[in-house]
Amino acid sequence: PTPEQREYMYHRIREVRGYQGGKEIFLMDFQNDGEWVSGCIAGGKAYCHINPRGDVEPCVFIHYSSANIHDKSLLECLQQPLFKAYHQQQPFNENLLQPCPFLENPNKLRAMVEQTGAKSTDMLDPESVEHLTDKVEDYAKNWAPVAEKLWSSNHPDYKAHTSSHAE
Repeated sequence: PTPEQREYMYHRIREVRGYQGGKEIFLMDFQNDGEWVSGCIAGGKAYCHINPRGDVEPCVFIHYSSANIHDKSLLECLQQPLFKAYHQQQPFNENLLQPCPFLENPNKLRAMVEQTGAKSTDMLDPESVEHLTDKVEDYAKNWAPVAEKLWSSNHPDYKAHTSSHAE
């Protein structure tokens, strides 16, 4: 989505949930609910994806792995180096409206895949992590100021917190 479409969904999902009028139901918004789940849920933190070949991937959108459910137990697959890197580096951004190591922080995914030696498990178009993450650099750059505006307006102490880390 464009940053404008994503910002619209940020507000709309809250409206539908009843925070800003609407129904009292909970809908999951993969991209904008990082603040409710402390960042990214993938990499075995609360979720992983197993493709039809059995490759255990951190996320349905991130096709890299070094473990297959046909060769290892699920526990062993969840302990693969890529998933350990996910756990060690979470959250991927202090602004939890930028939780994804792929879409909003492509440098993080690139580094984790390179560091762990995970291989592409994309069944249709295997590609290097550099090629994949290059495709989202503009998206990450364009979403960052919108995420900053939304996050700082709902978390007034965020600016003070991030500026103290810069010193």
